Amino acid sequence: MKLIIKTIKVLMFMPLIVLLSACGTKTFGQQGGVAMIDANTGAHLQTKLTMADYLRLTETVTNKMLATPFVQSWGSKRPKLIVGNLLNNTDDESIRMRDLHDRIQEVIFNSGLARIVDSSATSFKYIIKSELTSTRQYGSNNQELVIFTLQLKMFKLDGELVLQQSDDLALAKAERRLF
Repeated sequence: MKLIIKTIKVLMFMPLIVLLSACGTKTFGQQGGVAMIDANTGAHLQTKLTMADYLRLTETVTNKMLATPFVQSWGSKRPKLIVGNLLNNTDDESIRMRDLHDRIQEVIFNSGLARIVDSSATSFKYIIKSELTSTRQYGSNNQELVIFTLQLKMFKLDGELVLQQSDDLALAKAERRLF
C-alpha cells in the first residue's frame, strides 16, 4: 500500500516538475532571430538583390527571348551569335556582371537554337547586347521602391534591331515598425 501511495504522489508532482524544468531550459544553437527560409520565396531584408535574384532575372529574360516567334523561326538553322558584354547601369557596382553574361550564354547554348561564338569571331549573324538598370523611388516614412530591369537586344550585322526583350524585378521596403 505504501508503494501505491508513493507512486501516486510522484505522478501528481510529475507535471509540475516537467513544467518547472521547461521554464528554466536554455536552448542552445539558436541564432538570435535568424530562421531558414525557402530560397525561392524571394524574401529580402533590404532593397538589394542577391546573385540568385540576378541569375533568375537573367534566365527569365533569356528564355522569353528564345520563345519569341523570331528565334523559333530559326528551326534547325542554328545561326551563330555573339553575346556581347552586359552593361551595368545600376547604382551597385559590385554586381558580378560576368556571371550574368555567362548565364545568358549558357541558357542560349543549352537551348540548341543557336551557336555561340566568341566576341573575337569574324563570322556571325547576330549580336546580343544587354543592359541591367535600376531606378529608386523614395517615399515618406523611410519607404523605398527599387526596380531592376534587364534588357536583351539582338542586332543584325548591319546594326538593325531585330529583337528586344526585357523584364523587371521590383523590391519595396516599407516603413519600419518599432513595436
